Amino acid sequence: MMMTTLTSSRINDIHKKMVFRYIWEKEQASRTQIRSHFGFSKSTVSGIIRDLIEQSLIVENGQEDAPLGRKPELLTVNPHGPMILSVLLKDLGDVEVAVVDLKGTILSRESLTLLTKEPPQAAVGEIAWFVNAALAKFPHTTCLGIGLGAPGIVNHSSGIIEYSAHFGWKGIPIGSMLSAGVAQEFPILVDNRTTAATLGEMWFGSGKNSRNLICINCGEAIGAGIVIEGKIYRGFLDGVGEIGHIPLIPNGNLCFCGKTGCVESMVSLPALMKRMGRKYTGEDDATRILRNEIGKPSIKEMTLEAYSTLGEIAVILTNILAPEKIIFTGGLTRIEPEEMISSVQQKVQEKALEPLARNIQLELSSFHQETEPLWGASLVMENIFSLEIIR
Repeated sequence: MMMTTLTSSRINDIHKKMVFRYIWEKEQASRTQIRSHFGFSKSTVSGIIRDLIEQSLIVENGQEDAPLGRKPELLTVNPHGPMILSVLLKDLGDVEVAVVDLKGTILSRESLTLLTKEPPQAAVGEIAWFVNAALAKFPHTTCLGIGLGAPGIVNHSSGIIEYSAHFGWKGIPIGSMLSAGVAQEFPILVDNRTTAATLGEMWFGSGKNSRNLICINCGEAIGAGIVIEGKIYRGFLDGVGEIGHIPLIPNGNLCFCGKTGCVESMVSLPALMKRMGRKYTGEDDATRILRNEIGKPSIKEMTLEAYSTLGEIAVILTNILAPEKIIFTGGLTRIEPEEMISSVQQKVQEKALEPLARNIQLELSSFHQETEPLWGASLVMENIFSLEIIR
């Protein structure tokens, strides 16, 4: 691994990221608090604050209460500063394009549905049209980049979807294809959607202070994002987290991936709809149907079986990775939330190693479908404001 040379410019850039993140996490801070927290000199802090204000990233916003003397000016993230575009591809062709500000407020959102097995060039062309339309709504606002979350195995470095069973795509350079169709030039960050959800928890959700975290997305598909010592773990070929394709089901159904017995083929929302003899028409519809019919003994049993299987997955991940927290998100969490956490907790207590089981936190995500665009936005936030020095 090559060590990045820490020039004075690079050090200043790191210091600016540190200060921005400090203000972002505290929501507001004074120059005095920043100097005290980091041990920077007064001139260093003044220069950093000046640069961040000039870049429209922060603004002065009122004064801090002080018993004597001049009241310090408070600094906060600029709610009218640069924006981020979020693009989320869902497993059955739904795509959401949204505009998000630096504080996590969703300013605009539009949805489209791609045709089943639509050729990649045509599909990306449709997405680019919606991206350009979103940009046109904010002609005087700087865009920091696009964060695109997609299902399947995604090479985040090259922006290539290596494999997406649901879209039928292999080796699709969606990052460069989208860049060619977008009217403006800025970074396009492409990543697995569950990884995006995990970063969303770290930036905007309940994972802010967790250094060892797993986020399990259980809806249209089953996947996991993994954080080890404060950094997303990607594994070889960015293939980490495909827990939906662990073959836990003996003599199980054929999965989208072409294998049999995958967890996803039995407990994902499309799989549950199939077991009910119903057509899957989207996560919202499936969740609503299951909630409405949960009083039927067969539906209740099937749902509890799905929760128990997710508990088995949680046990495996707990014993292998020892996370301090596992966060569950997706449609399955909205059917019977309390029952789900109780079922998973019971399985973890029964089967995980005792010290790990005793200390792990199992939570439901605070995100819902209306706030999922923050997942894509978090890809851009992490790219720009990550404090990682070695790359």
